Amino acid sequence: MEFRQLEVFRTIAAELHFGKAAKRLFIAQASVSQMLQKLEDDVGVRLVHRSSRTVQLTPAGTVFLSEIERVFAAVERSVSLAQQAARRGGSLRIATNYPASRLLLLPLLADLRNREPGMTTMLREMASQDQLKALVRGDLDLGLVYGPVDEEGISSQFLLSVPVVAMVRAGHPLSNASEASFGEIARYLQLAGTDPTSSAIESAVLSASQSQGIGLQKAASRTDPASYHLELETTDSVGFASLPRAEQSKANGLHMLRLTPIEPTVDIHVAWSARHSEPLVNSVVESLIQLAESLR
Repeated sequence: MEFRQLEVFRTIAAELHFGKAAKRLFIAQASVSQMLQKLEDDVGVRLVHRSSRTVQLTPAGTVFLSEIERVFAAVERSVSLAQQAARRGGSLRIATNYPASRLLLLPLLADLRNREPGMTTMLREMASQDQLKALVRGDLDLGLVYGPVDEEGISSQFLLSVPVVAMVRAGHPLSNASEASFGEIARYLQLAGTDPTSSAIESAVLSASQSQGIGLQKAASRTDPASYHLELETTDSVGFASLPRAEQSKANGLHMLRLTPIEPTVDIHVAWSARHSEPLVNSVVESLIQLAESLR
């Protein structure tokens, strides 16, 4: 059975006329008849009933047509995916938040270099909401975001939870401790983050403190990271960050405090377009899931 025979049968079914089918396929009518006969011989049943006046599908032909439409759809999708891959030159566009870049993205890239040596990756650090918008537009292939994800047209999968910690300046009254309760934190002004990704961390902190009946003194949001860190470094305010971000901030002279007795966490999800998912994207998602399971 050849693909060309399926094309001929499909065209006959659409035209219900051998002459029109031949014209549409740019072949002789005799060739149409011959290929249909060969197809029927291969299938073992009659697919088309032909009389001097009419051409009709047999019941078997109707079922056969329905099934081969899946074949044509799969072929068209394969062509589309191949063209997309060719246009992108075998690249993968990934955006991430900071903790995901440290915990997941770096080991993922090392794995991809071994499995896909010819593939290039384009990486960006972006706020979660900006990532989701870019995925919807088709400007990204994968996003590592704070979840849960509730965006139409976007699929997502939970990967892991990351602790949220407090940060204070060196010399702060709490700087000699390694952990602090929300009751101790509540004595100081809390600094809100500088971008939309901070809302996930802020929500986690407020939820944990409220569960203990403790209110926090929230300052107005800072408009840029420089102002945020300057106030954190020069006042007795308290800031919050994911554990990987806080570890990095220790190099800048800030002190990290684990929060007790309930440590807030933020969830990291991998997100991708439900409409334009490709085999490579699906493969990378599976790799991320396996990697995250090994870290839990």
